[in-house]
Amino acid sequence: MQPRPLEPNEPVVLALVDAMTAWQEALEQTLSASGLNYAKWLLLRAIRQGTFVRGSPLPGTMPIDVAQSEQMLQHLQRDGWIEYAENMPPRIAEAAASQVERTAQAMSALHSVSVGPFSSQERVALGSLLERMKITLSDHTTRQIRVGSEADGQEKPAAAAAVTCAGLPPVAHRPASMPTLARARL
Repeated sequence: MQPRPLEPNEPVVLALVDAMTAWQEALEQTLSASGLNYAKWLLLRAIRQGTFVRGSPLPGTMPIDVAQSEQMLQHLQRDGWIEYAENMPPRIAEAAASQVERTAQAMSALHSVSVGPFSSQERVALGSLLERMKITLSDHTTRQIRVGSEADGQEKPAAAAAVTCAGLPPVAHRPASMPTLARARL
């Protein structure tokens, strides 16, 4: 028997959206205390770890293209986070090293707090469930792109479907007309 489709106001969907919204707000607050946003933190972290290659896109949870990274490099240098010249790769500025370390610790604490209430088994189960959801959503997106391409009579590149944000990773936002999980439980 095929399960019936979930409605947007289904408690599990609302809980997921609420959790991601709360996580995104905590992430934004944690980084803004240092004067950073998520994209700048990802670039700064890659520089710190030695994985950033100038002139190449930065892959990961929030891909950053070359033009964005060059613009962010300028901002990070202007704000004293990094040092670089045309003939040398960027590196963490000596004066900013302790601030980068504190920010890394704050991010680590955020990640710990976000899954702290769960046992190891619950963490494994949640990770597996979220991975399954990600795969299903990826398949759904691929089908939607294909259907849209067929309807238009032309193929759309996959990159056109993905929209990147210079701030935070994309999160599904609830329309104002949709109740929060707390209101749905009443």
